[in-house]
Amino acid sequence: MIEITTKEGWREYVDTIYERPAPITSEELRAMSFGDRALFNQGRAQYSQAGAFVRTPQFNAFQRAVRDRVMLNAYRRVGKLGLILSGEPGQGKTTSLVEIGRAHERRRRDTSHAVAKPGMLPVVYVAVPAQCSAKALMHEFARFLGLPVLGRMTYGDLLDAVANALRRCSTELVLVDDVHHLDLKYRQNVEASDMLKQLSERCGGTFVYAGIAVEATGLLDGARGGQIGKRFEVHVAAPFSLVSVEEKARWGDLLLALESSLCLAEQQPGSILSAAQTLHALTGGEIGLLKDLLQLAALSAMDDGTERLDVSVFERDLVRRQTAATLYASKPRRSRASARDT
Repeated sequence: MIEITTKEGWREYVDTIYERPAPITSEELRAMSFGDRALFNQGRAQYSQAGAFVRTPQFNAFQRAVRDRVMLNAYRRVGKLGLILSGEPGQGKTTSLVEIGRAHERRRRDTSHAVAKPGMLPVVYVAVPAQCSAKALMHEFARFLGLPVLGRMTYGDLLDAVANALRRCSTELVLVDDVHHLDLKYRQNVEASDMLKQLSERCGGTFVYAGIAVEATGLLDGARGGQIGKRFEVHVAAPFSLVSVEEKARWGDLLLALESSLCLAEQQPGSILSAAQTLHALTGGEIGLLKDLLQLAALSAMDDGTERLDVSVFERDLVRRQTAATLYASKPRRSRASARDT
């Protein structure tokens, strides 16, 4: 597992490319030795899990918005624009955030941009710890940048050190994950939120936040929130719906892309669409749950040698869940008073 909250770990993450395994027939697969087949299966699983990123319409819109703001902020001294990616757990927020950063940095490298030269850091990624104070959040930035933190350093000292480092490294994109930990009901979190604003004004980078239900944290409320709300555009990562024809088509496109990423030898392209309704009912349209479900099913198909997704398993799982939900709903419940009496 690559630790991406340090510059070394982030660089390794950006450098690592998982190639799609070469297509293979079932006969060729069976002819392999046990060890070779295990390695091949590991490569397929690795590619599906870490190498194949599915670009949804939501992601494409978010990426375009990030690119636009990076370009505009390069010429702004104050009032920089930012973005917030909000949503419930399981919507792929962190995956989208780090892919945005990875794609940006690789694009800068491919074009030999000045910010991608040795010693530069086009992208910085920080995860907000729980119960976060301004100084603790500064420590996270210093940790990523590899800055020494002395016990006698004040918050102001840390802010100066981090801001100066971001400017020297020509950082264009500052990714702040788990921003829901900055619940403004707590004073220390208010101070941390103010610190992010100060840091944004003192370095040239575009700040992008991601977190769970960010709208409910108070980050966008009051005088502070009003300023953030005017400068930060909120994108909501929501589950896929199947109400309209267009939404059904998007769900189908997602299934086809994930089916292809599994690299199963006997999987007929498009056959997953027969389970589109079932898979939506099982996952609620959440991309994270869908990926987990399909990747586990693919591992099972590799292990038993069938090399194809067993749609009947999904249908049985759905029936089992629906039956369990019905039984739970029909089960009589005792009142608290009667429970105490017994």
